[in-house]
Amino acid sequence: MKALITSLALLFALPSLDAHAQAEMRRPPSPPPGQQMPQPHHPHQPNYPPQHTGSQVVVDRRELNERLDRLEKLLKEAEQRMNRQERNKFRNAKETLNSVQDLVNRAPLLATVLPPPAPMPPPQPVVRPISDSELRRIHSSISLQTFAEDKMRVLVSAAQHHYFLVSQVGQLLGNFQFTQDKLAVVRELKPYILDPQNSHTLYSHFTFSSDKKRLDDILSQR
Repeated sequence: MKALITSLALLFALPSLDAHAQAEMRRPPSPPPGQQMPQPHHPHQPNYPPQHTGSQVVVDRRELNERLDRLEKLLKEAEQRMNRQERNKFRNAKETLNSVQDLVNRAPLLATVLPPPAPMPPPQPVVRPISDSELRRIHSSISLQTFAEDKMRVLVSAAQHHYFLVSQVGQLLGNFQFTQDKLAVVRELKPYILDPQNSHTLYSHFTFSSDKKRLDDILSQR
């Protein structure tokens, strides 16, 4: 009895809902802000997303069809207890129900409506200081050179492919004897220093205040 009452309530509500739904379907939808007007449904493209109004939801097609089938069976049982006038209304309700079921069957798959996910951006390269083994190789290459110009040439070539900590720069300064050469080393390696906040430790490699002032000028340059 409860199922019959529910079916009858749906029966008399469906015609008015159908009229409202048809009026809504005739109304051209307004695109969201910043989006273009959607293209009309093409009859030869069944998976092309049709125009919609109102709030859209995602439902399981199979589950919805099963519930519509149960509703159709309940309405058929109710039809047997109706008079001729009620049966005419019932046929209109069945046509509406069939149109709903047809709409469910023609609904596009979610994968054909939603845009493909944006590709993930490539990971940022991880910058690490030069390894101890590679630093020892640079020390070895510099020690094979006799003149400061040649030592600097080896250092500049290696610096183009590595990054350094301030402590590592301090170790490289030990390969040079004269202050002007040490200042040149700091100037060359400064763009490749990963921890500039520790640059104050480099002052211990210079004796005179004038040289420390020149070092300060180099470190303060941008």
